Amino acid sequence: MPDDVIAFPIKMSASDDDDYLADLDKFLVPPPASKSSSTTYSQRRKEAEKRSAAKNERNRMKGRRQRELESRTEGLSKSLFERAKEEEEAGLTANSKALSMMMKMGFKPGQALGQQIDVPPSPTSSSVAAGSSAPTPATGSSSGHKSEPLKIKEWAGKKGIGLGQKRPPSPLSAERMAKMAKMAEASDHSDFRDRARREYEERRAEGRLGPAQRTCVTLDDKMGKTFNVLWLDPRNPGSFPSGLLEALELNTTPPISGGEQQDGDDEGPLCCSETTRAAEARLRRKMAAESLQPLAALEDDVDPTASEPIQFSPEQLAEAAQFLRLQASDRLNIVLSYLRSSYSYCFWCGCQYENAEDLAGSCPGEDEDAHD
Repeated sequence: MPDDVIAFPIKMSASDDDDYLADLDKFLVPPPASKSSSTTYSQRRKEAEKRSAAKNERNRMKGRRQRELESRTEGLSKSLFERAKEEEEAGLTANSKALSMMMKMGFKPGQALGQQIDVPPSPTSSSVAAGSSAPTPATGSSSGHKSEPLKIKEWAGKKGIGLGQKRPPSPLSAERMAKMAKMAEASDHSDFRDRARREYEERRAEGRLGPAQRTCVTLDDKMGKTFNVLWLDPRNPGSFPSGLLEALELNTTPPISGGEQQDGDDEGPLCCSETTRAAEARLRRKMAAESLQPLAALEDDVDPTASEPIQFSPEQLAEAAQFLRLQASDRLNIVLSYLRSSYSYCFWCGCQYENAEDLAGSCPGEDEDAHD
């Protein structure tokens, strides 16, 4: 230390030391916050959403429906007695007339409505009571009565009582409907197949009826017959003798050309097929055309060898009308049966046998299947 510097002793008191330490915090810089205590972005976002939702709830004006719902919920959750007690505590004098009337009738809150019935003591209770020295008084009970009022059930929507939501169709119903639709489709297919098969058989019978009738005409001519109902063919106008159509039109009901059906059955044994009705219509047109043709010259000489018109009996007309109403397959069976019984002729064999015994022994059968 240099000689010219004079050192003076410094005296520090205890009070100065305390003041120095007390003011030390003012000069210290606070340490920065650690990163571990900082919140994440998602946490800060959730807190901000909560604060925003709470602020919106405070600032939002409640609608009329919400206010009505809250008021109704509050009213239903509070009983009539609690409401009356609150009004009494608040100093309101407006009492409920219903509650005052019930009070006058002796009702007390917590009890059930109706007459109080004394229940007789049970045998066990009576025996216990007999063993005890002090008898117990009978108490009235309200068994069978409700101590709580019925709750109000609110119906959602404009529906009547008992009409809830529409029940969806059960799986069994859907399966049943699908099965019915499949059955209806199968029935339509079977009907179409049956109708096509019947039409095919009818056309096949019509094709075989012509040769059978020509054979019948040939055999009848050999026997000297002038007319047979089995010769008539609606498709062949030449098979009708002169005057037969006029007689059938006048004496049969319904007429054969009308195409009417018996008993409303399209497929009965006495109804006409489409081909038969078309042939009868052609016969009618031909008859009308012939009636309009000019008569032969009166001065012409009448041929003395000309055959006179056949006179038809009512039985023949009725039989002819009924035969023409039959289908082609039925007429074919009748003609073939007539050939076998009258002339021992088999249409499927194509030959005439000597007699019935020869026919029965040589012919394999009456139908076509037996000749295959």
